[in-house]
Amino acid sequence: MSENYGPYVQMGTLAERMAAHYQTDANLELGPHLSHYMEEVEVNIAAHSFDHVGFMNKIHDRLEKSVMAASSLRHNEFLHAVIAALQDRINQH
Repeated sequence: MSENYGPYVQMGTLAERMAAHYQTDANLELGPHLSHYMEEVEVNIAAHSFDHVGFMNKIHDRLEKSVMAASSLRHNEFLHAVIAALQDRINQH
């Protein structure tokens, strides 16, 4: 699988879009928004047989780079929460 394509690229893009949505909508609560994202990660893991830890690590690494480039506090808050949740999930695996 190429570094430019694959389900982890789409999941990274989804996290970035969800962070942008979280940034612009002050009524969104972090917990439920994060849970929705992690449910999508779980769906991908359940639907495919591949290196699940590698999948989550690639999303994690991409989002760490995104955090460095983002300037909004709420945007970063969501991405940091996703990174932490992914790390917890990786540790469980």
